[in-house]
Amino acid sequence: ERIKRQLAERGVLLEDWGGQVACAEISALKGEGIEKLLELILLEAELLELKANPSKRARGTIIEAQLDKGRGPVATVLVQEGTLRKGTPFITGVFSGRVRALLDEHGQAVGEVLPSEPVQVLGLNGVPQAGDSFAVTATERDARSLSQKRQQMKREQEHRTYGVVTLSDLHYQIQQGKIKDLKVIVKGDVDGSVEAINQELGAITHEEVRVYVIHSGVGA
Repeated sequence: ERIKRQLAERGVLLEDWGGQVACAEISALKGEGIEKLLELILLEAELLELKANPSKRARGTIIEAQLDKGRGPVATVLVQEGTLRKGTPFITGVFSGRVRALLDEHGQAVGEVLPSEPVQVLGLNGVPQAGDSFAVTATERDARSLSQKRQQMKREQEHRTYGVVTLSDLHYQIQQGKIKDLKVIVKGDVDGSVEAINQELGAITHEEVRVYVIHSGVGA
């Protein structure tokens, strides 16, 4: 009920509260409510006439990514358009690659993945971030070229971010006098964990020290 109230405060009205947003109460721990959730998803998809074209180049979104000691970078992708096949080149975030293997939720190798299906993708040259787009390209050369451009843009953006001192920062430093910056590099094995740590560090406040995350990512 507390969650429903919080959603209502943000303009999301559930059907139980007179709105149009479907709601399913589930427990992943106990396995309860899963069938109802699936039924609601199928019903919403039918009412909204949601359809995907399986014949085009695959596109999707990174759900989770991690660095596996034996398999290298591994990303869980939700395919939203097209059909993803083994051996196809792709770009995701600032990284590119060629699909070396596709694994289903049971860890079994599959040859292709249709829209609305999640799959683990092997063959990346780095660990992307959760939420990054995933797209198949015409050639591996196109994927590498786009990856290099994105990496260059990211470096330039980070340089501008770290190099700029705003008036509010300057005023704050003058007021504090002896304030010091604690620069932190965050590394983890799962992208979601890194994001959570970054949020916690960003919420830390201290009258003498400020915490700056100068770099974060997944890797050794």
